[in-house]
Amino acid sequence: MVQFEDKTVEVEAVSFEDNSRKNIRTVVCREFPLTIFVNGREMVTTLCSPSDLEDLVVGLLVSENLVGSANEIVRIDMDLPEQIARVQIKADHMSDNLFKPLIATGGGKSASDAPGAVRPIATPLEISPAQADRLMDEFLTSSAVYARTRGVHSAAWASPDSILVFRDDIGRHNALDKVFGSCLRSGLDAASGLVILSGRVSSEMLLKVARRQVPVLMTKAVPTDLGIQLADELGISLAGRGSRGSLTVYSHAWRIKV
Repeated sequence: MVQFEDKTVEVEAVSFEDNSRKNIRTVVCREFPLTIFVNGREMVTTLCSPSDLEDLVVGLLVSENLVGSANEIVRIDMDLPEQIARVQIKADHMSDNLFKPLIATGGGKSASDAPGAVRPIATPLEISPAQADRLMDEFLTSSAVYARTRGVHSAAWASPDSILVFRDDIGRHNALDKVFGSCLRSGLDAASGLVILSGRVSSEMLLKVARRQVPVLMTKAVPTDLGIQLADELGISLAGRGSRGSLTVYSHAWRIKV
């Protein structure tokens, strides 16, 4: 029987190779629709991996600027058989954005994508190319689900020396929200470290990072032009590592120390 926390499931398929046909069983990622209710009202349904769901809920509410901090969340009740999260927040912290439409997993503009509302970041965190290489090597081998399925995105929060929080999910936005949710629930200051992503850095991903005042963002993929523009405007050092020993820095390279 599949458990709710299982992120993979075995399925039947047919393999064709060298003009031969074979029935096989293979492992794929599970997709879990989670509907979030806030103070009794439906807010959003997000498609996610069925793990670390409380981290996801907290990270999503804070990343989308629906609450200011985890302290404004009174309680989260997870009803996994019904695929529902019921959240109670303090009534005096209800945001004007709370019941505007949200993007679930795929991307695009969200209800609170206003760069002017984000403070520029001047934190003097420094990282060397060698440290970036070691972190990315660790990051790329941290997801057992990716190793089995090639079907999830990953995100991490780290110091220049080691990864401290790692999460994966079928959605790149969800993976990042889970990381921030974990930091918030654990009392970790995201602004004191850096974020690593497996997917492209588009404008909305950059803004999620900027809202938490994270000074350095590194990806194994590439950024979009608007992602680079916002990183430059908001003071974030945005870097991509295409291969080992090669680091491309698109903005605020002063934090990279050789």
